[in-house]
Amino acid sequence: MKIIDNYRKLPIGKYNEIVKLCETEMDEVDRKVKIVGILTGLTDDEVLALPITDFTECCAKAKFIDLPCPETLIPSVSKSYPVGGFNLVPVTDMRKVTTAQYIDFLAFSKDKEHNIVEMLSCFLVPKGMDYNEGYDILDVHNAIKEEMSVAEVLALLAFFFGSWTRSINSTLSSSERMARRVKDKGKRQMMMERIAELRSTISGGGSPR
Repeated sequence: MKIIDNYRKLPIGKYNEIVKLCETEMDEVDRKVKIVGILTGLTDDEVLALPITDFTECCAKAKFIDLPCPETLIPSVSKSYPVGGFNLVPVTDMRKVTTAQYIDFLAFSKDKEHNIVEMLSCFLVPKGMDYNEGYDILDVHNAIKEEMSVAEVLALLAFFFGSWTRSINSTLSSSERMARRVKDKGKRQMMMERIAELRSTISGGGSPR
């Protein structure tokens, strides 16, 4: 039986369905039935009609869901991503990020677990277009959900978060040099404390605020 058995084959949309499913209180067997359904494309009734040997085999192949995705910490980016009729081009230079992208990314990053697709769409823009102009961003969300794998998406996010962190650190270093030249001791100390707080947030894995 055909079943998705690794993160390279699992679309991020189906992954999100499984995440929501695992957050819902239900009997463990019922959860397995639904997960097998998501990974095979079968309905609950069709899964329940499977021979027990096939169901058991599917459950074994679905075990990868309990393990972390290997690509989570491996930054990776391609020149473009042709999905859903779009040719999505990643913004690889954080200096070219617009204020609109910055604001949307910060809003979505407050709930990283459930807004993976939305965060990614802030940095994947259809070729020849400006962010959220000339296209429906919900169509981009759907294209990412249906055609980009978990491995691909998490590797991309690792790249974006790494680039973001380096950009923020560079800005903080410049701010620190400026703060040291402030003559007012109280103001200088306040600025240095704020910079130290931001560095702590970044090093601790927090999102920029």
